[in-house]
Amino acid sequence: MPMIDLSHKPSGWLKKLLRAPTYLYRARLGFLFGRRFVMIEHRGRRSQKLYRTVIEVADRCPPEWICTSGTGPRADWYRNLRANGVEAIWIGSRRHDASVRFLEPTESAEHMRRYEDAHPRTAAKLYETMGVSYDGTEDDLVRMMGEIPMVAFTPLP
Repeated sequence: MPMIDLSHKPSGWLKKLLRAPTYLYRARLGFLFGRRFVMIEHRGRRSQKLYRTVIEVADRCPPEWICTSGTGPRADWYRNLRANGVEAIWIGSRRHDASVRFLEPTESAEHMRRYEDAHPRTAAKLYETMGVSYDGTEDDLVRMMGEIPMVAFTPLP
């Protein structure tokens, strides 16, 4: 059993802990996270309120930043993007208007394979905390990526 379970929506102390990086980005200290994380600005699907969420970068295919919804398609930020798109993306300490593209499981599997190659232990822990797994085959990786949506953000000029 993982210490942190991301197969469900975080609450309580974990939710507060996961929000801490947002405050650092807003203080223009996003450079502390290097290129491993970005902060996205998005509007609530019903409220239209502006939200900011820090998410991990799984891959880079310039000019795109590929990110994963670690809590699956039920993550609020992912559902908000589906409904309203993205307002902006923060890379380091800089804010950029951006566009978003939703990846199909086959393309997501390619990016996840590269993520696994670059960060094997982190990928294993990520699967454990998300409550997902696959048998190591390409077909099963594609199946799993149907449960773990990926999005591509492109900063606009």
